[in-house]
Amino acid sequence: MMLAGGAELAEAASVCSQLEAQLSSLQKGTGARQAAAFAGAANQQRAEISAAQQRARQAGCGGGFLFFQSKQSPQCAGMLQGIQRMKNNLAKLESNQQNAAAASANAGGQRSGLLRQLGDNNCGPQYAAYSSQNRPKNFLERLFTPQTPQIAMAPAEQGVVLQRDDSQDSGGYDTGFGRGRYRTLCVRTCDGYYFPISYSTTRDGFTRDEQICKQTCPGTEVVLYAHRNPGQDSSKALSTIDESRYSDLPTAFAYRTNLTQGCGCGKPGDLDIVAGGYSPALMDLSAAGGLAPIPDVRPSRGEDPETIANRVGQLDPGAVGKPNATTPVASLNLPTNGVVRRVGPSYFYAQ
Repeated sequence: MMLAGGAELAEAASVCSQLEAQLSSLQKGTGARQAAAFAGAANQQRAEISAAQQRARQAGCGGGFLFFQSKQSPQCAGMLQGIQRMKNNLAKLESNQQNAAAASANAGGQRSGLLRQLGDNNCGPQYAAYSSQNRPKNFLERLFTPQTPQIAMAPAEQGVVLQRDDSQDSGGYDTGFGRGRYRTLCVRTCDGYYFPISYSTTRDGFTRDEQICKQTCPGTEVVLYAHRNPGQDSSKALSTIDESRYSDLPTAFAYRTNLTQGCGCGKPGDLDIVAGGYSPALMDLSAAGGLAPIPDVRPSRGEDPETIANRVGQLDPGAVGKPNATTPVASLNLPTNGVVRRVGPSYFYAQ
């Protein structure tokens, strides 16, 4: 019998180890981080599209309606093609963002299932709150299986004593996440810095807040913690993954006294964004060979064309009429030396 009991314990420990290994591997996923990166790139791409469209409108490209459209210059073709390329890239970024978010949501569902299995297999007190026995019942379950209050019988002379509440230990920490309201904190493990995600949420919102935490602070390791609100402060926060205490974190509150180099929330990188500007090196390309130069701003209606040409050509009225020292100018004066040849017969007056 003892051998059988030892074998069962070993098998249970093996199951718990496998489940914890799967949970640890799942926590290292980058779906939420990739979704946040693609979202940031998409926002930047939208800004580039808006700026390019504004330049196109100022250049008179794409305006008017039907027969009232103004004749567009050849340079407009290059600008409109660039805008279309940016729109195509934006659609690609949005598609990648949706795929990454779906993968992250799927990972959240798998994590909840692993935590429930850990609780059902009694793999530790930190998983007890996720057990199927602690799952809130739906309406039909409450209707047909009403919950009976758990009481402890006492001697007749002392009456009935209600069961003691063991939701907190002697140090004021929760022994598990129950049905109360919680304030969730996004904790940066490199220096212990944290910031709130939700001020009043339930245990069911932990998966959502964890995704928001990773999206808000990409490029570094973050963990979601929670504490009761009202009733507790951040020093009593517990990890929503394994219910470990924030105060037990090696870097707990380290940000208050030390500045950790290289510790901070990063920004999305290595994402292709089609810029809306034009490089000066491309200004000389013809419309047939590549990008066309950006046309000048359309002049105001009614402005004198000659005045516009003078302004563009930088005409100096004071220089008009001055001789050019470098270019020879023809003179009307005849040379004094030499013999002047006379052609035709002589004509004498009054003979």
